[in-house]
Amino acid sequence: MITRRSVRIKAMQYIYAYETTASAPASQFQNFLEKSILSVKDQYLYLLLCIREIANFVETDAKIKAGKHLKNDKDKNFSTKLLSNVLVQYLNNDKEFNIELKNASIASLLDDDNIRQLYKKLTESEAYVDYLTNGTEFNVEADKSIITFLLNNLILEDENFTTNMEELFTNWMDDAEFVVEAVHEVIQKSKNELKLHLEKGNLKDKFKELTQFGIDLFNETINNKKAHYKLIEPKLKNWETDRLAIIDVILIRMAVSEFLYFPSIPVKVTINEYLDIAKEYSTPKSKDFINGVLDSLMRDMKTNDQLNKTGRGLL
Repeated sequence: MITRRSVRIKAMQYIYAYETTASAPASQFQNFLEKSILSVKDQYLYLLLCIREIANFVETDAKIKAGKHLKNDKDKNFSTKLLSNVLVQYLNNDKEFNIELKNASIASLLDDDNIRQLYKKLTESEAYVDYLTNGTEFNVEADKSIITFLLNNLILEDENFTTNMEELFTNWMDDAEFVVEAVHEVIQKSKNELKLHLEKGNLKDKFKELTQFGIDLFNETINNKKAHYKLIEPKLKNWETDRLAIIDVILIRMAVSEFLYFPSIPVKVTINEYLDIAKEYSTPKSKDFINGVLDSLMRDMKTNDQLNKTGRGLL
């Protein structure tokens, strides 16, 4: 769902925002960062909830058709097969999922009209008709396939849904990629139970850990700016720091923070993470430049015994 890489990107964005804003205090941007990280959990739960409620609309539709005085053949042969879909069953009955939904208090955010419209689109699709008429019951792969179709081809392609997400969650455009990826993982990995990214504790604990990592990284990077520059400037040779891409310098400073103040993170992991981020968020030449600076800093710190790494950080 959200990884340390995602948190690093968010921290980078708020460090940049803080250092390019004239008067706002660091605490304000720290709060923004914390809310941004926690919002990912709500987006993830909300997207799963939408899938569930669209599927559950079958029951509402069945009652409507059953209440008709004059029923046509389609009404009489109405299928509620989707309600027995294994993933829908998990989303309806999984205790941990329902606890997380209750804690997040997001059910009230649902757009009932949009749920109804998406259900209608689903029932009119060729994929859904094929699902109802494929002659198999309790076929896990078929169940996963129709839910994947619902997510990819209907929900995520629906303009009203996207607009609603942007209004509810200000970071949706930034977070959508890894939120959607996480929901795909739930669909693909749920076999005998709902795989809700709870392997290492519940969502609250996981996000508490990731949020603290983001806050610590943000604070260590901005609070030690001068000290970091003393380490970095000798490695810049003919480059003047004020002529470098601001993002490049921030990424280097963030990596130095991880070198010095995060003992459980291996140095190689730190370097690789920031090189990947640089490829996506900075200039075409940034990766090689940042790699050269960080590699040289790592060697110096090893020589001077400045890398305080323990446990997994020693790998």
